[in-house]
Amino acid sequence: MDREAIARAERRRQALEALEFERARAGALRDRLESIVTELDGPAIDAAAFARMNPADVEIVRPALQADDPEPITEPEMEEDETEDPAAWLEEEIGRLQEEIESSDRRQLAFERYLDALAG
Repeated sequence: MDREAIARAERRRQALEALEFERARAGALRDRLESIVTELDGPAIDAAAFARMNPADVEIVRPALQADDPEPITEPEMEEDETEDPAAWLEEEIGRLQEEIESSDRRQLAFERYLDALAG
């Protein structure tokens, strides 16, 4: 029985599992970030683009981009004494998500380096 080979294979499996989890987490964070940025900045972008378009084309495009009942972005419960406006909270959330994505990217790189070190 080659104990080192067994331990190396198990560590590789564990590291790959952790790396895959971190990649999925980063993808979910990016999706959330994109959703918030679109909610905040999308209307201004639409207005600028629509101003340069034929009104008939705008009537075709607008419903596809601006649903009547957009899916609301779920915000964590705020403390009772917090009186921030939703846009400010969303801006803070964008910053938090960007930090989480950077942290996830660093973690992924560390797992990839570990796997490289394990192989060599």
